[in-house]
Amino acid sequence: MNKKALNFLGLMNRAGALVTGTDLVLNGVRSGKVQMVLIDASVSANTLKKVTDKCQFYHVPYIKVAEDIDLGLTIGSNRKIIGVADQKFAKALREKLETELKEAHASEST
Repeated sequence: MNKKALNFLGLMNRAGALVTGTDLVLNGVRSGKVQMVLIDASVSANTLKKVTDKCQFYHVPYIKVAEDIDLGLTIGSNRKIIGVADQKFAKALREKLETELKEAHASEST
């Protein structure tokens, strides 16, 4: 994730569009309130399986964030699982991440 995407997470947190913590995110996925899930690379294997299985079952997109990024630090709390509850914010974040991937692939090929 680039700096723009990380700053955008902070904005979403201030706007109240994030759900943090494993249990709250899983409840949000079940109820349909969470539109996208971000998973810190440092979560345990059990937590990773629990969250990814739930996201796959309910067709909620999820992203496992690289090890060099601390999601909790980005939003100002010690959380490893973050859910984006607002659909427009989730779409905008997804677009930022897709743009970042395209730019990375373009720079690798040159």
